[in-house]
Amino acid sequence: MSPLRPIGLLLAALALASLGPAVGGDSLSSVGQLPGEKVPIVLLPKERNPFTRHEVKTEITADKESEESRLRTLLGAMPVTGLIRGGATPKVLLGSLILRPGHPIPSLLEDQTEHLIVGTITLKQVEILFVETEPHAEPRRILIPIDLSPHVTVRLPELPSASAKPPGKSNPPPE
Repeated sequence: MSPLRPIGLLLAALALASLGPAVGGDSLSSVGQLPGEKVPIVLLPKERNPFTRHEVKTEITADKESEESRLRTLLGAMPVTGLIRGGATPKVLLGSLILRPGHPIPSLLEDQTEHLIVGTITLKQVEILFVETEPHAEPRRILIPIDLSPHVTVRLPELPSASAKPPGKSNPPPE
């Protein structure tokens, strides 16, 4: 036995003795409130109980929703620049992607977890579907309108013609 061990036991015994009768259970008044003396506290449903453990609810779908919205924004911003109706299936040029009905769309985002396939292609719109993991779930869709009518995006200034007057000069008076 080490020489320090009896000293530690002696110090522990002295500490217990200094606590007095409360440790030994001799005095009930030093215990505080007995279980029969407790008054229950009633909380309304909208009040928060400070003695319960509150779990923070995290939604896993927040990531998927943000990825879905990013995909919708990205695909909606891509211009439809071509439509081929010849042959058995129509094809659409969306940005730099060639879309065919039933074919998958390559990943557009880094670390993309959602898978997309081309649904139907009509003369008015392209339907893109999310591949759902649950077989009976209603598929989420992205509808991209097809408008191949010509649009003027930049209007260049007119070239001056030979018969046009220079600005600031008036015609000479007739003689």
